Amino acid sequence: MLPDYIIRAYKEIPQDCPVSVLIRHSIRYPITSEAEIWTAGLTNEGKELACELGDWLNQDFTIKRIETSPILRCIDTGRIIASALTDSVEVFPVDILAHPNENGEYDSFDEHFTTSKWPNRIQEIAAYLVPNGYHKNGLNLFVSHDTTLVTMVGYWLQKDFRDLSIWPNYLEPFFLWWQDDQLISRFRDEQIVVNQVLKQQPISSLYLPRIENKN
Repeated sequence: MLPDYIIRAYKEIPQDCPVSVLIRHSIRYPITSEAEIWTAGLTNEGKELACELGDWLNQDFTIKRIETSPILRCIDTGRIIASALTDSVEVFPVDILAHPNENGEYDSFDEHFTTSKWPNRIQEIAAYLVPNGYHKNGLNLFVSHDTTLVTMVGYWLQKDFRDLSIWPNYLEPFFLWWQDDQLISRFRDEQIVVNQVLKQQPISSLYLPRIENKN
């Protein structure tokens, strides 16, 4: 059985428009060294849980796109979900969904969160998730890491989820979609309009022209 936090999350999203879904990968082996940050793979339980998610989503949703972090546990999560779908969906690893800390961006979360002045790396992830004409009607699934969810919840919802008691769970989703002219962001039970965040942040990436066209 899928955890309640997964089932509950998908009950409040629309099915008649493009929805970006950023999820943490499935259950992995423990990380006990710096090297294992990059090499830790999915456990058998993690593989089963990803398959269950794919089966469950396939009943009521249409997944149009799956992209993942280049890290193998994210790729495997995406491929297992895809294998359970009725309609074939190719899985593409993309660098932008990797750990958001190449130049210490995640390590500097406190500074960026307090000032709302986010570095280019975080802005680019945020821009990549905004439905902008490239995203198709249905679910556009992006499989990444807990740190990516933390930064996106901080960026869009202005909430700090770094405390271990509220840390993002395996396969837990964060959503973005357009409802008329309103950009909606949702995580757990909080849903807000984030047009102002999009307007205020100086997002500078290859994806900005598509966002401007949407508005």
